[in-house]
Amino acid sequence: MRCSAHILNLIVNEGLKELDESVIKVRNLVKYVKFSLARLAKFRTCVEKKKLQCALSLCLDVPTRWNSTYLMLNIVEKYQRAFELLQEDDGHIYNYLNENGLGRRGLGALDDDDDWNRVRTFVRLLQIFYDVTMRLSGSMYATSNLHFQEVSCIHTHLMAYCDSYDDLLSAMAFRMKLKYEKYWGDVQKINKLLFVGVILDPRYKIVTLEFWFKKIMGVEEGDKFIEILKVDIERLYRHYSDGLSSDEPRMGSEISDDYDYDSQSSGSTVGRERGSSNLLCILQEFHQSRASRNLLDCKNELERYYLEDVESPSSVFDILTWWKVNSTKFPIIARIARDVLAIPITTVASESAFNTGGRVLDPYRSSLAPKIVEALICA
Repeated sequence: MRCSAHILNLIVNEGLKELDESVIKVRNLVKYVKFSLARLAKFRTCVEKKKLQCALSLCLDVPTRWNSTYLMLNIVEKYQRAFELLQEDDGHIYNYLNENGLGRRGLGALDDDDDWNRVRTFVRLLQIFYDVTMRLSGSMYATSNLHFQEVSCIHTHLMAYCDSYDDLLSAMAFRMKLKYEKYWGDVQKINKLLFVGVILDPRYKIVTLEFWFKKIMGVEEGDKFIEILKVDIERLYRHYSDGLSSDEPRMGSEISDDYDYDSQSSGSTVGRERGSSNLLCILQEFHQSRASRNLLDCKNELERYYLEDVESPSSVFDILTWWKVNSTKFPIIARIARDVLAIPITTVASESAFNTGGRVLDPYRSSLAPKIVEALICA
């Protein structure tokens, strides 16, 4: 099982290899404000003058961690009017932002609507991947059933951005799409247990997957893959069904033995208990004959599960609770759900998924040579 958060990290980093100048301008602007307490106090005064109801603190991003870039742009966007006022009142800001030294590119201030529109576009693009990463990295709820929903969301947005009139966004989305195709483009290479997890979600089942695959892959290829998936699920169902059958006790012999033992314990109740035993045996034989007679006419659990309507989409839907309630109706499929839904599709926490550098270069270990750092990260 590949770590989904790690794949998302690779996809976004591929698209952000060449950052736009507007992002660099924002970074330099935040550096200027956070350089001293006096500048920060002046910025807060501008926020109060513009009456902005936002309590978020400015944060400077780490260029190698795209999530920090997203957080920086997201906060700066909310303070747009305060930054515009600061650039009008502070005469030194233009000199600072136009300087070119110490590795900083002097590209000037964000002085037109194009820069701010570009910032908002970047925020919308990065927010998609940020939210998906946070959802897939959850540890207090099932995540294997979320794979289909999140991957299809990313696919839809990447296709839309590839057709964008903005050349930069189109190029970024195209690079991301190439990385996406490498890991998730060929469904034959994806672990099929992820699709089983989707089918075990009563909001989707097999019909939703069938519709999606036909739309993305075409009718012929979609039908072919669905048939392969159905065969795999039926094999899994038979495996669990055989295991459940072997674990079930032989109820007839147990009841008979119990009552034979009890019949010897009290002479005064022998006749009554023997009669009850005979009645239970007769009833049990009746139900067994009825079940065997209707066996060919009945659908198995898997088919009955497919035939039932899908659950309505809901933000408060809890798949584990649903299977707990319906485990008596679908006992075999419930056992499959218990095992498959327990599989996490991310192997690291969300913060660790964004970057590994923090675990190599920490405050107590910051003087390593570049070759050693590269070796540690690769290892």
